[in-house]
Amino acid sequence: MGLFAAFTFLGAANQPLSERIGAVVFASVFAIIGAGLIFGSLYGYSRQKKQSEIELANPSSPWLWRTDWAAARVESKNKKSAISWWVAAILLNMLSLPVSLAAISQGLTTQDPKLIVPAAFEAVGLIVLFAAVRSTIRFERFGRTYFEMASLPFSPGSRLAGSIHVQLNADAGRGVDLSLSCIRRVVIGSGHDESVQQVPLWEDSKSLSAASLNRDPLGTLIPVGFALPADAFQTSHGNQRDQVLWMLKVKADVPGVNYSDEFELPVFRTSSSPSAAATFVGGMQIASFARTTTMSGEVSAEVSEPPHHRVFVTESPDGLQFQFPAGRNVGRTVLVVSLAAAISALFLGMLRVKPEAPMFAFAVVGLLDFFLILAVIRSALSATRIVAGNGAISWRRSVLGIAKTHEMQISDVDAIFASTSLQQGSSTLYSVILKSKSGKKYTLVEDIESRQEARWIVWQIEKRAGLSLDTQVEINNSIYGPPPPPDGSSFPAGGVRATSSASKNWSHAVGAIFFVGWLGFIGYMMLRMRGTRSAGSAGSTRSGLVTGGAQPFVRTTAMKQASLAEVLAWPPQQRAEELMARAVEHDSDAAEVISQQASAWVGHVQSNGSLQQLENRGRYSSDLRVRRAEADLELTLYGWSKTPNSVDLLMGLAKSDAASRPSALYCLGILAGDGVAPERAHQFLLDYARNNSDPTERQWATEGLSFVGTDEALDELFKIFTQDPSFAVRDRAGCSISDCGLFERKQRFRFVPSLIDLVSDPHANPQMRDWSFMALREITDENLPADAVAWRSWNKDKGDAKRAQFTALEWWQVRGDN
Repeated sequence: MGLFAAFTFLGAANQPLSERIGAVVFASVFAIIGAGLIFGSLYGYSRQKKQSEIELANPSSPWLWRTDWAAARVESKNKKSAISWWVAAILLNMLSLPVSLAAISQGLTTQDPKLIVPAAFEAVGLIVLFAAVRSTIRFERFGRTYFEMASLPFSPGSRLAGSIHVQLNADAGRGVDLSLSCIRRVVIGSGHDESVQQVPLWEDSKSLSAASLNRDPLGTLIPVGFALPADAFQTSHGNQRDQVLWMLKVKADVPGVNYSDEFELPVFRTSSSPSAAATFVGGMQIASFARTTTMSGEVSAEVSEPPHHRVFVTESPDGLQFQFPAGRNVGRTVLVVSLAAAISALFLGMLRVKPEAPMFAFAVVGLLDFFLILAVIRSALSATRIVAGNGAISWRRSVLGIAKTHEMQISDVDAIFASTSLQQGSSTLYSVILKSKSGKKYTLVEDIESRQEARWIVWQIEKRAGLSLDTQVEINNSIYGPPPPPDGSSFPAGGVRATSSASKNWSHAVGAIFFVGWLGFIGYMMLRMRGTRSAGSAGSTRSGLVTGGAQPFVRTTAMKQASLAEVLAWPPQQRAEELMARAVEHDSDAAEVISQQASAWVGHVQSNGSLQQLENRGRYSSDLRVRRAEADLELTLYGWSKTPNSVDLLMGLAKSDAASRPSALYCLGILAGDGVAPERAHQFLLDYARNNSDPTERQWATEGLSFVGTDEALDELFKIFTQDPSFAVRDRAGCSISDCGLFERKQRFRFVPSLIDLVSDPHANPQMRDWSFMALREITDENLPADAVAWRSWNKDKGDAKRAQFTALEWWQVRGDN
C-alpha cells in the first residue's frame, strides 16, 4: 500500500514538485514498515530455529540459552537503544516533516493561526531525533560496555557479584548509583489495546564513591555486589505475557551526557540454592518475597536520606512537616501539559473549523481533553503537606491554595507504609499510605519517584509519631493476580495466563479474514481510481459518462509542434486532449476551439487519467478563457450538449432523480454561464440554493452558481456565504467569491468592504472571520495579518488604486495557477 501510494503521488503531475516529494516521503514510511515486517518475519524465523537448537542442547540450564550469558557476561543495551531511537527518528521525521513544511508554507501565505498545530508536529520528530543523537553519543562515549559475572548463574540466597566494564574517562565525582530490581513484566489486553506493565517485586540500591571504582588500561571497572533474598523469584521467560526479569541499572553523573546503562541478569535456582521461606496465597504456595520490595533485614533498619529528593522537611509548631511542591515530577508534568495543550488546540480547532462535525467526535475529544486537564491540575498545580507530631498526623492536598485538611490521632493509626502506585515508562512511582485501626486506608502523598525517598519519608513519620518502624514497600499487584511461583513451574490461578492454542487459531483465522478483506479493498480502490473521474466532479448522470475506455494520453514532440489546423483533423479524443494541453499553456485559440466544438464531442471523448490532470489544471487557471474551456469539456464528458433541450432535461432529471441531482445542478450552472437559457437555468439554481432543505443539494447548486459569471450570481453567493445554515455550503460559496469559478477580478473586488465589515463584527463566528480574512487575501493579493483595523486602513489608503488596477486588466486575467 505504501509503494502504491508513493507511485500515485509521484505521478500526480498537476501538483507542485515539492508537494509530490513530501507526499512520496510520507507514503514511503508505510512501505518501509511493511518491508521491515517481512524481513523481521524471515530473520526472526531463522533466529528462532537457532534458539530452539540451543535450548534443546541445554534443557535444564536456561542460563546457557543466551550467548552472552553462556560467556558469563551481559551485554549492554545501549547499542540496541541507539539503533531503535534512530529508526524511530527517521520514520517519525519522514511523517512529520512533510506535514510541518506544508503547514508552514501555507501559514506564511494565509497567516492562519490554525496551522500552528500541524506546523508544530515536527517538534515531536525533533525531540525523538535529539534522543537518538544523545543515545548515540552515550554509546560512542562509553564504549561497548558489559557486565562480567562472578558466577553463573546467580542463585537466590547467594551473593550477586561482578563488575561493569566501561570507558568512564570523565570525572565521576558524585560516584555511581547502582540498583538491582526484580520486575514482573505483564502484557495485558491485545491488539490495539495491548499494553506492557512492569511491577517491581523487589529492589535494592547502593551508591559507590568515585574512589571505589577500579581502573585498568581498557577503562573503568565498577564493582557490583548485592545479597539476593533466599525466597527470591528466578528469571522466567516461559510465558511471554507474564515474565520475571532481574535488571541491574547503573547511573553516573558526569560532565556532558550522563552514563546510564541496564543489564538483564540470570537468576536461577539450582540444587545448591538455599530453601525459600514461603507462604500460601489462595491455596497456592507463593513466596513472601512477592509482596514487598524490601528485604526482611531492612524492615526496621534506619533509612538514610536520599541525596536528591524533592520533599522539603522542616520543623513546625505542629510537628515535623513534609512539603511536596507542585510539579515535582518534571517529566510527567511536561508530558501531561503538552498533551493537554495539543488536545485542547485540537478541540478548539474542531469548534472553529468544523461546526457541523458529529457530536460523537466532539464528545470523545472533549472528554479526553477534560481528563488531561484534570491530570495537569494533579501534576502541575497540586501540592501536598504532611505534618506528624503532637499526637496526630494531618495531611492536605491543595490546588492553587485551595485545600482541605485531614487529621487522625496517632492512637487510631495502625500503620504507615509505602506502596507501588503507578508505572512511568520503565520506572515506578510510589505512594505513602496510612492505614487506620478500622482497616481503612488513606493516601497521604502520591507520585514519589524514588523508592528510597518513599521509605525514608515513612521512616521519618513513624519515628516522629512513635509507631513501630516498618519501611517495607508494599506491591500493589492486585490487578494482575499473584505472580508465578519462584520455581517458574506453573502459573497460579488469577494470574495472567498464556493464550490457548484454540484462541490462537481463532485469532489467526480472524486475522486472515481481515487480511484478505484488506487486500480486496485495496484492489477495489485501485480499480476504482483507474476507472472514475476526479474527486471534484459531482458524479455521473444517467446519460452517463463513459470511463476507463480511453487510452492514456501520450503527448509527443510532433504533437506539440503540430499546427492548429492539423490538430483539428485528428480524432475527437486525441484532438480534445491536445487542445486542452495547449489551453492550460495559455493558448487562447485552443481554449476557444474547445468551447466551440465541445458539443460535437459528446459520446466521442472519454475521460482518462491524463485528461483529468489537464482538467484540474484548467479549472484553477489564471485565465478565465481556460476555465471556461475546461467547464465546457467537463459538460461534454457528462454527456450534455450546449442546447436549450439539455437545460430542460437537466431540470427534469434534478426533480425526479435524487442520485443525479448534484451533477444536474452542476451542469445547469455551466450551461447558464454559456448563455444557454440563462434566466431559466439561473432561477432554477437559485431556488435550490435558497430553499432546499438538503445541505448537499444546496452545496451543488452553489457550485453551479460559480459558473454563471454575473454580478447577480456573485451577490447571491455572498448571501449564501453569510446566511446559509450549513458551514459546508458557506465554505464553497466563499471559495467561489474569492478565487474559484468564472468571475472577473473587478467583480470580486466589490465585496472587499463587505468582508471588512464582516471581520470587524465582534459577534461574528470565528470560522467566518477566518474565511473572510482568507477571501480578502485572495481577492486583493495582499498578505495582511488577520486584523480588521489593518484591512480597513489598507482599503482606505490603497483600495481605490487596487480597484483601478483590476479594472484595467484584461477580463480574463484572474488569480490562479500559471
